[in-house]
Amino acid sequence: MDQREQPDGQMIRSLLLQNWDITRWIRLGLAVMFLVAGILKADTLAYFAAGFFGLQAVFNVGCCGMSCAPSRTDRTNSAETAITDVQFEEIHAK
Repeated sequence: MDQREQPDGQMIRSLLLQNWDITRWIRLGLAVMFLVAGILKADTLAYFAAGFFGLQAVFNVGCCGMSCAPSRTDRTNSAETAITDVQFEEIHAK
């Protein structure tokens, strides 16, 4: 085995097997439910929905745009992200 392939394989394995939060489990459950419905009813739309939710669960991606992207859990609070003292100024109507 080439040494360049081993880290990539480990990276892919860690992406697929780590950070399973509640949203990934829900998507996986929906994929299984749609797959069963597709098998029982022979419904093409159910197969499509099963594939859609299954791929979202396996690859940990959100909706079709970046507005639903999953949150990153590897961030830590540092001095850059710490909230500093905020001062507010009241504005009164005349």
